Amino acid sequence: MKRMLSMIMIVSVVLGLIVGCTPTGQQDAGTASGDNGDKDKKIKIDMMIASWKGGGWPDNNHPIIKHINEKFKVDLQIQWVPNANFAEKLNVIAASGKLPDVIRMDSPSLYLKWVEQGVFLDLKPHLAEYSNLQSIAKPEEWALLNPKDQIFGIPIYATAQNTIYVREDWLAKLDIPIPTAEEFTIDKFYEIAKAFTTQDPDGNGKNDTYGFSALGNSSLLGIPELFAAFGLANGWKEEGGRLIPMQIQSDEWKAFLSFMSRAYKEGVLDKDFITNTNFNEKYAQGKVGFADMHYQFSQQTNHQLQTIAPGAKFVELAPPMGNDGSRGNSTPTSGTIKVVLSKDVDNEKRDRILQLFDWWVSPEGEDILKNGIENIHYKKNSSGAYEMTDELKAEGEGRQSLLWNWVLRNNNNTFNTYKWSDPTWAKEMEQSIHNAGKYPYKNASDAYIFSSKTYLEKGASLNESFHKTVIEIIAGKKPIESIDHAIAEWKSNGGDKIVEEVNAAFTASK
Repeated sequence: MKRMLSMIMIVSVVLGLIVGCTPTGQQDAGTASGDNGDKDKKIKIDMMIASWKGGGWPDNNHPIIKHINEKFKVDLQIQWVPNANFAEKLNVIAASGKLPDVIRMDSPSLYLKWVEQGVFLDLKPHLAEYSNLQSIAKPEEWALLNPKDQIFGIPIYATAQNTIYVREDWLAKLDIPIPTAEEFTIDKFYEIAKAFTTQDPDGNGKNDTYGFSALGNSSLLGIPELFAAFGLANGWKEEGGRLIPMQIQSDEWKAFLSFMSRAYKEGVLDKDFITNTNFNEKYAQGKVGFADMHYQFSQQTNHQLQTIAPGAKFVELAPPMGNDGSRGNSTPTSGTIKVVLSKDVDNEKRDRILQLFDWWVSPEGEDILKNGIENIHYKKNSSGAYEMTDELKAEGEGRQSLLWNWVLRNNNNTFNTYKWSDPTWAKEMEQSIHNAGKYPYKNASDAYIFSSKTYLEKGASLNESFHKTVIEIIAGKKPIESIDHAIAEWKSNGGDKIVEEVNAAFTASK
């Protein structure tokens, strides 16, 4: 009996050792898909997210949040903050010493400031476990704005969408063929724009149309395609192994300002451009021939236009080409906007959040976060096609996709097309984004500008003063040559130091 008991004890110990030596990776397998390690423990996750038109969901009982909570055993609490007040609100919360677990950071300068203060969690040691999440950006986009060998934010994917659109019906009325990409030079742009101003394309017998408009409060005036055609940098460009700011491009500025001041004087440029804050009404009123917009906006605008002018239609063009072949559509850089985790989250919460985000950008996550929940936000009709439910129609298309559009998304070009979208519309949307991406016009300093302390201190005021001179020259209040004085002031008041600091960061990155 004693011998038997001894054998039982020995076997028990050996079995215990075998179980104890089982690799932990086998126990954790599949966690990134939502089958979490400690499945029964519910974890509260606080998110602070900027919101735009329409605001966020009114409470945290939305069907998609309920789905996430159930799938990942979390209690997702989202604080939606109007974008205009987001930075201010964030600073107030930071001063309290307690950041939310997850924040979407739209301000690169604030992101860099807080990275330096050590308030975010370094994600790099943990990303290898989450293949979906890793694939949403290129390595250089993950590295953007981060110290070497550290990653403090998940990059938000940005698409190139906007390009030049033209009133096709106006071209037909004036017997002007739609220009091909090869034919569409900056001179052809002006020729057509002037015809739109002087030849009564809307046929109402009044002199009340103009070729194009602009936004006086925007650094690129809302028409970056024209800046690109004259060789002006989209902020900064690389030249001769150095980064050059647009503010010191004297020859390019003079050519561009001669073009713009002429357009203003001849009425080709909307005389009210200085006070414009958006293009929506200008285009929908049927008074502008050329427009800067993306496909979705063009379809909405066409719908509005056709209520006052049946047959009115904006169609897409390649951006106009300058005399030296320069052309481009403003191209946002993926990675300047980040999703961050507070350094105060414990390991268990960190893993649960990363598991959630890895699913978030997976095909399954995209389906739910973009389209919503079947039979709640959409359903199949008798023909087998998908359609919105009455509930979503009442709420508004797109309201089901706030987490996809305002928090995090993967790197596809269909983020604002849905299961029920017209197939032709969806295909044209994707094609339009592809077309715009053929002519990149990127800011070469996105990774370096915020490394300049002088820029952070003085950049906004320097650029504002410079921009004021640009507007005054276009409006005929100052001569073209005044731009040289503005350049000299920009340089002497801190611009030279900014150039020095930005290029030091640029050189150090090589």
